[in-house]
Amino acid sequence: MAFAYELNKKSVTLLADTDLEDYQYYAVKLNSDGEVVLASDANDDCFGVLQDEPAAAGRPCEVAVEGITKAIGGAAINAGAKVEVGAGGKFVTYTTGPLAGIAITSCGDDEEQFSLMIDRDATSK
Repeated sequence: MAFAYELNKKSVTLLADTDLEDYQYYAVKLNSDGEVVLASDANDDCFGVLQDEPAAAGRPCEVAVEGITKAIGGAAINAGAKVEVGAGGKFVTYTTGPLAGIAITSCGDDEEQFSLMIDRDATSK
């Protein structure tokens, strides 16, 4: 497993739309009610990274929206690479989807943790 760390992270607390217990450090988005759901499609905008494990709908959950956070990769990612949301809310190397951030540490394989600097600024592309 690669080394992953967090630094200068800013988070918000919102309600989970569903059970997200198995998705700590995965990409999340907001539904039309402002509740947190898994960003599970490759072209989903990333609102942030889930920081805890809410086990049911309606439970509060912490979402990192700025800074450096731990994240889960969906494949190998090099340090310094731009990343986007991939299948199942995991992060992958950027191709054409909305930008989610920049990998600070590398990720060697599927479901491995790495450090992600959250950066959704479209001008960074």
